[in-house]
Amino acid sequence: MKRADSSPLTAHGLVPRTDSAFCIPLRRSLQSAICILHSAIILGLFAICSLLTIGCPRSPLPRPGGIVSLVPSVTEIIYALGQESQLTGNTTYCDYPEDAKRIYKVGDFSNPNVERIMRLKPKLVFATLPEQQTAVAKLEQMGVRVFISRPSDFDSLFREIRAIGASLGAASQADSLVRAVQTRLAQVTEPEHRLKVYLEIAEQPLMTVGASSLINEIIERAGGENVFGDVAKEYPVVSQEQVITRNPDVIFLLHPMWDRSQFSRRLGWREINAVKFGQVRDDVNPDIVFRSGPRVADAVETIAQCLRHAVSVHDT
Repeated sequence: MKRADSSPLTAHGLVPRTDSAFCIPLRRSLQSAICILHSAIILGLFAICSLLTIGCPRSPLPRPGGIVSLVPSVTEIIYALGQESQLTGNTTYCDYPEDAKRIYKVGDFSNPNVERIMRLKPKLVFATLPEQQTAVAKLEQMGVRVFISRPSDFDSLFREIRAIGASLGAASQADSLVRAVQTRLAQVTEPEHRLKVYLEIAEQPLMTVGASSLINEIIERAGGENVFGDVAKEYPVVSQEQVITRNPDVIFLLHPMWDRSQFSRRLGWREINAVKFGQVRDDVNPDIVFRSGPRVADAVETIAQCLRHAVSVHDT
């Protein structure tokens, strides 16, 4: 059976007469019948949906007066403190631990929805700068209390954990958490000698981490030397020539949709030690490195393990 808009429809495979006096009325009548049937189906489906929703209210908003986290790392801290019962909203990027995925979502990390936040009537919102500056300004104008998270090194991270704990009535839990992280960091086994590290967080343009980034301290605590650790900026943009000249021993690729097999298209990079010795790593979970929370200990341990392996390769 063919569509009416391209050729005459047939019933049960019978070929209609071809004179215009018969075909045109038949086509119009069939089109009308199809339209009526289509409308009836739509109305029927609408009626069924309406019946199904009667007596089934929308999922209620979480109770008012809780806290909202717009920062994945702070969400992790809240759970590590055992205070997740106070958490009534977070972002789509807050995906660790697993239970954090089921919290009411107020938008993504870069574009939190202020209206959704205000529906929760939070007593406190955790945010960060500069990414969330617009949302922070609106919330403060509305009289919402905002806690700005922006640790730049381990000491400021530990202070922040304690400050978050104090704001949630969990000061003793925060002290315990800080001590636990510090204990793990003290137990990290560094490589026998320090290797030069280049950590890439974006390809176009090339972006890495500088001295004012907490990630710089992660590299140092793991026993590495950040080849751009002399740059004051937190996340400096660099050139390929600079990377080649600084000749890192290990390269960590920590941005999406990239793997070490694509390095062959970068002119001059084959002469870098990390490439020559096969020490380009694309298997480190970016979240443990970028999120300034309890998992920084995981980051240091993981990078230290990679560096120890690289040392053994270089020495053989």
